[in-house]
Amino acid sequence: MANVLIVGAGISGLVAACYAAKAGHQVKVLSYGQGALTVAGGIIDLYGYDQNGNLVTDPLEHIATLPKPHPYALVGTKRVEEAIEAFKELTASQNYIYVGDGHHNQKVPTAIGSFKPSCLIPPSVESDAIFERPKIVVVGFELLKDYYPKLIAKNLQHFFGDKKEVSIKQVMLHWPSGRNYRDVSALDIARELETDLGRLNFVEQLKGACGPDTALIIPPVLGERPELSASIQKDLEQRLNTKLVEVSSIPPSVTGLRLDKLLRNACFSLGVDIVEKAQVIGFTSQADEVANLEANKVPTASKVCRTLITGGFGHTHEYKADAVIVATGGFFSSGLVTQMGRMYEPIFGLEIKVPEDQKDWSHQYLFCGKPQPFASYGVAVNENLQPVDPTGEVVLSNVQFIGRSLQGYDFCFEKSGNGVAITTAYHAVKQLDEILAQTKALSDSLF
Repeated sequence: MANVLIVGAGISGLVAACYAAKAGHQVKVLSYGQGALTVAGGIIDLYGYDQNGNLVTDPLEHIATLPKPHPYALVGTKRVEEAIEAFKELTASQNYIYVGDGHHNQKVPTAIGSFKPSCLIPPSVESDAIFERPKIVVVGFELLKDYYPKLIAKNLQHFFGDKKEVSIKQVMLHWPSGRNYRDVSALDIARELETDLGRLNFVEQLKGACGPDTALIIPPVLGERPELSASIQKDLEQRLNTKLVEVSSIPPSVTGLRLDKLLRNACFSLGVDIVEKAQVIGFTSQADEVANLEANKVPTASKVCRTLITGGFGHTHEYKADAVIVATGGFFSSGLVTQMGRMYEPIFGLEIKVPEDQKDWSHQYLFCGKPQPFASYGVAVNENLQPVDPTGEVVLSNVQFIGRSLQGYDFCFEKSGNGVAITTAYHAVKQLDEILAQTKALSDSLF
């Protein structure tokens, strides 16, 4: 049993923690801040658009054509398929079902009345009823911030034309106090619909506007807790004799929060220790332990991470590790740091190869119909996801990088972010035994 440290508590970090714990390792997650699931949707985009912006109908088939250093190309299509099934098994074990597979992109409705491609989705965002039924009712909620039923209805009517009858229905919130205290979010309504009274109010106001020929489009409000979401949806659909469809992600992302809660619950049940407010600021390596040698004279490839150092409020703490999995994200989450003409990974000081002239980091316009160069910058790794130098030599033998910190892909343009996250998390844990054996051999050779 190895002592595995995972840095970061986003989707890739938590999924890796679950898999490592299931494999019998002792796992500790060092978390500093909330992961991106709180703002991003809890759906798994595998691969949506090719380099020319064309819709990909069979993600796995397209993934097989990708060149290295794309993370999918490094781990291989077979490993991507395995990761999909492992994720579905993990979520199902927590009573939250994901539907879909790697060969089909499903049309997920968005909060602006369009559709985006995604592979693995909870049943609440399945859009089949929208396409099959003649009537669409866009449901809004009084006081709900950043949700615009009129915009959704207008874009859906434009999309379907005369084939659909699109209307809007507003639900009033019967809250006796606090109506003007703060903005109302989808999370507030999700908690309201977990109550009998909240669901009764919802049904009473909508029962005259729907039926078996209607699909109701709603914000992501079918409960905050993942284990309750399916039963809430089933209850409301039976009482209204219709089909409910949640749109994807409006911050705070209720679908993302459900997945976050699910993964944290799974970690807890597997004995994973999640340490909050643990900002990793450095590490110690085996090079520091080699007697009579200065660290900078030890060959780079011989470095083994022995501990991670966290700091804050004037105190530091060291956590020992046999293996380290880094899931700190990209530059939006400070997993990568940018300076004028430079980008680097801050924990281990790994330099990221970028153009010297910062004007070459991006195209002139952000939305230009093609991938942005800066989006693909990240840590260079080998097939085991170990960091490597420009010659391809391993820099730290017992360290792996997963998720957004990896180089070689534009998660936003491709619509591949959560797919890469769960795939690389799964692959990293599968490679742990090999990495631990390599590290032991390296340690034995130095002492």
